[in-house]
Amino acid sequence: MFSRHQSMAFALGFVVRAAPALAAGFWGLLVLRALVPAGVVLSVGRLAAAAAAGDGDALARWGGVWLGALLAERLLDPLSGMVEGNLNERLTARVNRALMEKMNRFAGLEPFEDAAFYERVERLRREASYAPMNLSIFLGQVLLAALTALPLLLLVARWGWVYPPALLLSTLPYALAGVRLQRLVWETVVGTSPEARRMDYATGVVLSPDLAAETRLFASGGFWARFYERNFRALHARGRAVRRREVLVSGVYVLPSALGLGWTFGSVLKGGVGVGGVVEVTAALHRLQAELALLVEALGMLERSLYYMDELRAFLEAEPRITGGRLRLNPGPPEVVFENVSFRYPDGRVALADVSLRLEPGRTAALVGENGAGKTTFVKLLLRYYDPSEGRVLVDGVDLRELDLAAWRRRVSAVFQNFGRYALSLEENVRLADLEAREPAGPALAQAGAAELVSRLPAGAVTLLGKAFGGAELSGGEWQKVALARAFYRKAKLLVFDEPTAALDPRSEARLFARFAELARGRTALLVSHRLASVRTAGHIFVFKAGRLVEAGDHGGLLARGGEYAELWRLQSERYA
Repeated sequence: MFSRHQSMAFALGFVVRAAPALAAGFWGLLVLRALVPAGVVLSVGRLAAAAAAGDGDALARWGGVWLGALLAERLLDPLSGMVEGNLNERLTARVNRALMEKMNRFAGLEPFEDAAFYERVERLRREASYAPMNLSIFLGQVLLAALTALPLLLLVARWGWVYPPALLLSTLPYALAGVRLQRLVWETVVGTSPEARRMDYATGVVLSPDLAAETRLFASGGFWARFYERNFRALHARGRAVRRREVLVSGVYVLPSALGLGWTFGSVLKGGVGVGGVVEVTAALHRLQAELALLVEALGMLERSLYYMDELRAFLEAEPRITGGRLRLNPGPPEVVFENVSFRYPDGRVALADVSLRLEPGRTAALVGENGAGKTTFVKLLLRYYDPSEGRVLVDGVDLRELDLAAWRRRVSAVFQNFGRYALSLEENVRLADLEAREPAGPALAQAGAAELVSRLPAGAVTLLGKAFGGAELSGGEWQKVALARAFYRKAKLLVFDEPTAALDPRSEARLFARFAELARGRTALLVSHRLASVRTAGHIFVFKAGRLVEAGDHGGLLARGGEYAELWRLQSERYA
């Protein structure tokens, strides 16, 4: 994917941009902490030599150095911990912000349709709470161990220049094996991502308050527990294999390191270094062995963190397929023309086939048809969540792909089948439609028939909604009224209602459509529904079947024609008779 120096440069740059002052302070403290062990080892050796020689002045001097080094170690550790904790929090926040900002740049819905891409996004999201922190921690450990080992190696070099290279070479096989092992660990994480997601899904189903009634009625809790267990066994088997290999690697490659230490120690002693030298070399090699082992381990874990940063970089550098043009339209209600439009989803499903129609400016039209007829796909193309596979969509005679996309969407307001239920206050839920507007949400709530809801909530429009943070829970119909209020709040020139009354009772539905007719005056409006009674007052009705436009006309004309619309009307009339 990326070379290691590219990965490291990106990771370091990311850390520095997250918190420049904290990063500088953190690395400065690492340098200071790295000098302390060498000072301790050197002072211990000098103390032993002074004691053997009976030199009281040297004992006092080197005793002071030893105590100073220990005191510095005690003071620097908590200070470094504080700076590292602050840096970790800032780094984690920066990663999460980067993920959100990048996802917001994808103007279309393609990331959610591409399984591999979405898998990467989910993996980045899951690990965002600890992977950036691990990068900071293990990068710090690598630098600290390396900087600590350097003066110790210089101490050892006093007894012979050949010893430092010998010690490093004896550690190299273990280091390379550790890096390769972390690559295997990352591949295991990537390979088991589907199992991990299924495990999360199973626990989410069983613990979800929204699904509690159904799981209890159908006694499906045991099914989900078994579903979880199957995926856990698959994930756990791969994890066990990696951990066994880790133990094997540690056992095999620690031998060259031990031989290198033993050879160095024996060779130095043969040179006759005296009591102080023996103490110094013993302490130096003991600490050096610990630091080199930590360095190797931290290098392996840093490699694991760099794989995460590679994934993050690849995601941040991915280019959206849907990009906006530069043209802007006049502010009036738009005319929309679908010209021989066909569309296939990334998995090859044909959703629309050769559709041509016109939405007249300032008039209300309707799309009807059975489920799966292509109505919602039509809306996605209208809002340019996708581009047509064939044909084109024209707005006031201009290809939609040439328009400023953000400006176009600001002219549209919509209620979708899967509308948002945000854990915010009622007021905020509505005003999300236009964050620049200053008008209160009250009028829009009244237009949506939710005025009574406001009066019933304990704190009125500022009441927190949803269970996520302990707010008031609403019924499905009440949530739909909130979504309708959100659509009304934006003063748009094109209104799109995709199954807007699915959760409403007949009386609320009738009131809503009466209000909608008033609000739609002077705007281009599109009603999408499979309930024909909801759209019979529309000026023009388009009938879809299996992705094709099969009929068009007004309610009376379509009934007289005796085609698909008339058949659907008859079936629905019999159902509700």
